[in-house]
Amino acid sequence: MSLLDRHLPLLSWIPKARAARFLPTDYRARTRAAQRAYRTARALDLPVLTSAGDPPDVAALQCQLGRRRNARVQPLAEDPRTLPLGAGEVVFAPQSLGVNRYITGYGGAYLFLDIGQFTDPRGVQNTRSFKTVPAWGRCRVLRSNHPEVAAGSVFYGFWPLAAFCVRRVSTDGPVVQQELPRFSGPREWLKLIRMDDYAATDYAIDNYEYVKIGITFARELGDRDFFGGRRLVISSASSASGQIIAMAVKERYPDFPVVGLTSDNNLGRVRAMSYFDAAYSYGSLAAAANDGPSLYFDVLGKEEITTAVFDHFRLARWWIYGEGSTASYWRLLRRNRRGTFYTNLVDSYDYQLRHGITDGELLSECVALAERHQLARRWYADARLISTGRALFDLYRGYVDGTHTGERVIYRSPLVE
Repeated sequence: MSLLDRHLPLLSWIPKARAARFLPTDYRARTRAAQRAYRTARALDLPVLTSAGDPPDVAALQCQLGRRRNARVQPLAEDPRTLPLGAGEVVFAPQSLGVNRYITGYGGAYLFLDIGQFTDPRGVQNTRSFKTVPAWGRCRVLRSNHPEVAAGSVFYGFWPLAAFCVRRVSTDGPVVQQELPRFSGPREWLKLIRMDDYAATDYAIDNYEYVKIGITFARELGDRDFFGGRRLVISSASSASGQIIAMAVKERYPDFPVVGLTSDNNLGRVRAMSYFDAAYSYGSLAAAANDGPSLYFDVLGKEEITTAVFDHFRLARWWIYGEGSTASYWRLLRRNRRGTFYTNLVDSYDYQLRHGITDGELLSECVALAERHQLARRWYADARLISTGRALFDLYRGYVDGTHTGERVIYRSPLVE
């Protein structure tokens, strides 16, 4: 381990982000462009969360650049059944996209990475001030003008949240790549993973990108001899993120202790999970063993909890993953400089690329993990399936207004039978 990575891991995160193409090479120019775009969006007098009445089912959810509370459902003018296709172009329709609350969190990426170029290249889903929301999941090929991409095939990837999209693709062996030359985000977002073998399987497989975070994090811990830590402490242990990290670590290193921190209400449930060796409520974490150095994976992102963890444990390394916790991270970094951000957009991609791990290998490990822990039954038994533009808009409005109940929702295009 390099001296920089050992003592100032935040700085070592920056070249990782550059290698994974998460940080643009023209940083200053991109920042200036983002600021101009944000000022333009702020100046536009557009309605807030307007559904345009009762839009047709074939629709795209769009949010205004830089103002994520502004959203609308826009009908698509093109008919995908008769749309002329150029060489290598394919019509994809969502079979199952996970439309959870994190679809509201892409405002900054719109500005910084310009992922508006991720929309349909024909421009039918985009206007000057609105851009299509992206999501991870599976799409089915409705029509294809590419010799190696058959109609009916299923691919996993990063998609616009719309009833369909047109993509020009290229193939290199098993890898199918979307051709969006103006797209400035991580190129891994453009890779499509063929999922024909799992076309009819449950929704748990749609968390491939999500589960991969835990798998690559666990591998990194083993490679670094757990950074000298004697245990891994995870906040928000009852959340899907906390569970994924815990089960991936215990799957690979069953003898390494994993400790969960959670609320009083969820304590009994976390203690019943096989991948936590011990669990404590936030108010009782002082009872947790703290001999020797510990590792801390902060999923919760609340400053008072992380401060309590710092007071009780001697941390050899800590990672921040909690939503909305950036400000507290910088303050806590003064107490312990061995902290860094953790994001699937950088660390999992970078680890996979550096170690030459194929998507097939990671996908098999992800499927085995999901099946062994019955994630489909535990997480998706009551998932609601939606397919109309109005239902999609109402869901988004619930997220940004804080009225969503927390149910799991899957979007399927009305074009997919």
